[in-house]
Amino acid sequence: MTAGSTGPTGSTGPTGPTGTTAGPGGSTTSGTTGSTTTSGSAAGGAGGFDGSGGGSTTTTSSSSTSSSTTSSSTTSSSTTSSTTASSSAATTGAGTPTRCTEADLEVCSDRTGTHCGLTFEYWKDRGNGCLVNTADGFRVDWNNINNLLGRKGVRPGGKNNVVTYEADYRPNGNSYLGVYGWTRNPLIEYYILDSWGTWRPPGGEGFRGTVTTDGGTYDIYRTQRVNQPSIDGTATFYQYWSVRQQKRTSGTITVANHFDAWEKQGLTLGSFYEVSLVVEGYQSSGSADVKVSIE
Repeated sequence: MTAGSTGPTGSTGPTGPTGTTAGPGGSTTSGTTGSTTTSGSAAGGAGGFDGSGGGSTTTTSSSSTSSSTTSSSTTSSSTTSSTTASSSAATTGAGTPTRCTEADLEVCSDRTGTHCGLTFEYWKDRGNGCLVNTADGFRVDWNNINNLLGRKGVRPGGKNNVVTYEADYRPNGNSYLGVYGWTRNPLIEYYILDSWGTWRPPGGEGFRGTVTTDGGTYDIYRTQRVNQPSIDGTATFYQYWSVRQQKRTSGTITVANHFDAWEKQGLTLGSFYEVSLVVEGYQSSGSADVKVSIE
């Protein structure tokens, strides 16, 4: 989703996963192919395809596009100041509380807020869908949606966050499941994807190497978006991807292992804006019931 004073912030994803236009525009330089192996630590208990899906603290709605799809205005000054205060090496003190007693919270229109110690964001452009925040995660469903994104995580988050999740994930068409977020200075939109729908992102462009962590091997890509919506308005920026070679719908994602592997490939991150578990649907229907904890 795209960020803005008029709507939720978001990401600018590929121009479209279907047909010959599928996938994001990758950089013209593929870079050096490499392989990195790291050991993932176990931990106990987020974009849109057309350019939206980033996070925002605003609650008013706006139309936009997304690979996590996103509207294209600037974020509020309060969001900006809280984000830039973090660093890429920061460890956030925020995370999932030991026990949550809040009632379930259903959201069916664009909204950002907090629930059970985590920040959630829901965004859609056209179609039907809702996000339900639960004590241990969230549920999201969508029907004949053009682009929808629901996520829950920590803001600003940091390199040392560890995400543990379990999902009953049932996409019918194009969709993403994994960790998602943004950094600033440089402005980067990133994905660590464990599963997807009918289209495997980002379409094969910009391959940089692999990283083995948390029981699987992920392909690393760098793609570029030119003059597309971002959390800082229309901009040109890179997207970093780790995409698991074998799908899974539960496990631990040790984000530092991916960030370190990207760094070794020359893919530098900046100050964190968020670390979130995301479910996104694009021109599809589907549902997901997610339990998530973040340390």
